[in-house]
Amino acid sequence: MDDRIEELPASTCLQLLGSGHVGRVAVNGDPSPVVLPVNYVYREEGIVFTTAAGTKLDAAREGAPASFQVDAVNEEHRSGWSVLVRGHLTALGGDDETVAELVNALEPLPGGRRAHLVRLSIDEITGRQIPPDATWTKAHRKHHTWTGQDGSDLLG
Repeated sequence: MDDRIEELPASTCLQLLGSGHVGRVAVNGDPSPVVLPVNYVYREEGIVFTTAAGTKLDAAREGAPASFQVDAVNEEHRSGWSVLVRGHLTALGGDDETVAELVNALEPLPGGRRAHLVRLSIDEITGRQIPPDATWTKAHRKHHTWTGQDGSDLLG
């Protein structure tokens, strides 16, 4: 069977990153890495999410390295895409109106309020896709671009 994994250009990775709202952030933990889901927004300066006191906020206050992943899968077409970001966390704060606006805009999926804002810089971004099997064809596939808001046309 042929390997169908294709690398995505950074521009497509950024578009896909901007289309999502839930991803996973990975930070170093003891005794192993910790991977946690977060509601996020993408801004040119990085990935921004809210958090309560704990692992993510502690890592941000230390400027720790972290990774972030967002993806989508279409099991019926055996296809999907994944974007991986590597960078460093920073705790944001202060009376900046933009910070307050982002905290209010980021409503955590489980509800409640997360009062601390964290940004992950985008030091490196990579992405891959597994296009649907050979029976799926679209003109844009050849150019690694997508037209759907959520990247669903990459999935078939």
